[in-house]
Amino acid sequence: MKTLRLSFALTAIMASSAFAATSGSHYPIGGEGVMAGTPPPPGVHYRMYNTWYSADKLTDNNGDNTGLDVDIDAYVQLHRLVHVTDKTLFGANWAYNVIVPLVHEEFSSSALGIDHETSFALGDVVLEPLALFWYGEEFDAALGLAVIAPTGDYNPHDAASPGMGFWSGMLTLGGTYYLGDDRSWSASILTRTIYNGKQDDTEIRPGAEFALEGGIGKQFALNERWLARPGISYGASWQISDDSRDGAGVVADQRKESYCIGAELNLFYLPWHLQGNLRYATEFGSKNTAEGNSLVFTLTKSF
Repeated sequence: MKTLRLSFALTAIMASSAFAATSGSHYPIGGEGVMAGTPPPPGVHYRMYNTWYSADKLTDNNGDNTGLDVDIDAYVQLHRLVHVTDKTLFGANWAYNVIVPLVHEEFSSSALGIDHETSFALGDVVLEPLALFWYGEEFDAALGLAVIAPTGDYNPHDAASPGMGFWSGMLTLGGTYYLGDDRSWSASILTRTIYNGKQDDTEIRPGAEFALEGGIGKQFALNERWLARPGISYGASWQISDDSRDGAGVVADQRKESYCIGAELNLFYLPWHLQGNLRYATEFGSKNTAEGNSLVFTLTKSF
């Protein structure tokens, strides 16, 4: 049986925002890993992502530690419902999905005089009306178009706001290549290109972003009921255009950049079509943003 992997348009309002009003992102890296480019099979799927993120480092335009005393902690819970239909377009199955995030953030800095905390609150909702999934013998592929709505509360003076205060459009493209007749080895890559609208109150349009992630893993049967898949994951994100102008804590031509590497374990209980995935990732090489670590636990149920 093909292992289910929901890998489209994940968004989380992580606490990777610093004191700059536009330093956060609608797509922080590390949300997906091994088999990130594998679409789910036809049917209805529910997935709950749980992400814990922490950082105590902010980097400058050279990638050096700013030396500012900061403490960033976040817990993000995403509820995602995906329907992969039997309708086809260009040889692919058409799918659509919605992602509803709930966010708790804490941001403090004695150097900046900031101590903010957000109660568990609604973040920015993702709507993806068009996703196309191709299923092959050796290679699966996925393409999607999504919009991210500013449904979460946003305050430019609150570094722990659960919302970002702007609309975003996201193009997702990726795939997974399988090795061996049993498709047990996999190598995947999933890319996202994000175009942002103008931010409320600041009137600044954050620059566009390009992110990629994926991993390499090996799947094997523990017995007739359980499948296991350990693997190594990676991620990278670059801001590919400048912000529209300078602002509070914002230098328009200083672009964000970040990388991460991690390890994960996926367990699939076949009789219930139920999966659990645990991933730990650490960030490095960041510029103009926070640098920290994340722990992600996902639970997926297919119907």
